[in-house]
Amino acid sequence: MLTIRGILASAALLALVGVPVEFTIGLVEHPIVAPPHVASLLLIGSCLLLIGSGLGLRRIEIERGLTEHRSPGA
Repeated sequence: MLTIRGILASAALLALVGVPVEFTIGLVEHPIVAPPHVASLLLIGSCLLLIGSGLGLRRIEIERGLTEHRSPGA
């Protein structure tokens, strides 16, 4: 019974892979305007701040781990 289910699942998978897929791209009436350069700079700056703060927190945690000896149960 288990082998029959496996064969049916394999056949269904092969049938799905063989089915052609069609994508339709619709045109938008109003053109999409790119955001101003200031928005891009703000996004890049905020990402850099997040990365920097994460690295700083990691460094602080490593320093605390080296100076403080925690008991295994804590």
